[in-house]
Amino acid sequence: MILPSHVHGPAMDGIRLGSDSAGGPIGTARIVHVGPDDTDISLGVVRGGLEAACGEEWSRLPRRLGNVMTPGTELMMQRPRQQVFEGRRLIVHSSGPELVRLVPAPGERADLFGGTSGAVAFSGTTPVAMVLQASGANEVLAMRMDAVVALIGQILETRSSAREAGNAEPVEGGSLVTLPTGDRLEAVTWSAHPVDGAVDPAAMLDGEGAWIFEIGDEPVSVTLRLTETDRLSRIRLRAALGTGAAIPREISVVTDSSTDPARPRPSSIPAPEMTPDGEFDLRVGERFAHTATITILSSWGGGSPVRLDAVSID
Repeated sequence: MILPSHVHGPAMDGIRLGSDSAGGPIGTARIVHVGPDDTDISLGVVRGGLEAACGEEWSRLPRRLGNVMTPGTELMMQRPRQQVFEGRRLIVHSSGPELVRLVPAPGERADLFGGTSGAVAFSGTTPVAMVLQASGANEVLAMRMDAVVALIGQILETRSSAREAGNAEPVEGGSLVTLPTGDRLEAVTWSAHPVDGAVDPAAMLDGEGAWIFEIGDEPVSVTLRLTETDRLSRIRLRAALGTGAAIPREISVVTDSSTDPARPRPSSIPAPEMTPDGEFDLRVGERFAHTATITILSSWGGGSPVRLDAVSID
């Protein structure tokens, strides 16, 4: 979800969404990105029942609004009020490259007070602005949706230009997140050395720290051997936030039931992306497997180096 930063304040996790009394789905959010300076826009990962109530698809949000936001244009603002979404007609009073000032349309009540932050203004069915603050009952300041997309797109859209080596902040190798102990694993091979101060996958599995590695155009993989079982049904990965290293995004998983390297029997498993807050949980029907190769193809925001803190296979 995208929301004004001042709505969640200093809290970064457990942000309550929805109302217990409204009767609709509720949930929580974990903030994974706060816009720079005074942009007042944050990005959060949603958990709970509200996960199933997503709005517009990211790809359909407007990248260029053109003349939609010219002064005098009428928009429809939607905001949650009690148990319904309330519509309110607004007029564009003035517009800049990022921010617009909106006022009530003729005949509408002047009630643009606290609680309006985060409301979305539409032109027809297109979301065109998000309200940041109500200066008073008679006007609100909103960020144009194309400006919101440009800001948040730095995290949601992979950009190869962000993968240049040496651009990341210094990172610490100590593991900050863990997973329940699963089947015993052995790291067989991996395709990227850890950066200075980090550990390799073998040491990561022993709980000695995080595997932090550079990633470019070529994906990075690690092959794990199940040493005490020949079956798996669940693969979990975790990566810590706020460390200066990027979070993995696209991930592929290939298992191999063969014990003879000369006669491999690979089998690919469709896998979801890791979430921007560093969680990956893949459940499959039980299958025979001697090894599992986990390949990281990209990172959130296209950043490098990338961090992996824990792996658990059941």
